[in-house]
Amino acid sequence: MKNALKFSGMAFQMGAIISLGTYGGYRWDLALGRWNDESTAWATLGCSLFSTILALAIVLKQVINDVK
Repeated sequence: MKNALKFSGMAFQMGAIISLGTYGGYRWDLALGRWNDESTAWATLGCSLFSTILALAIVLKQVINDVK
């Protein structure tokens, strides 16, 4: 039961990091006017990719520390 709560907490943490990163990229693109025309929203793509990698790194670090 303890592990289930720990891992579900990690899932919510990953979701929060990815959501905030993607939202930040969206706001950045919105400020630059990229959502008004048909150009690619590069900040949204880049920030979502970066936040996904960051979330995975944080979770992997937590899992490795729990194994020790």
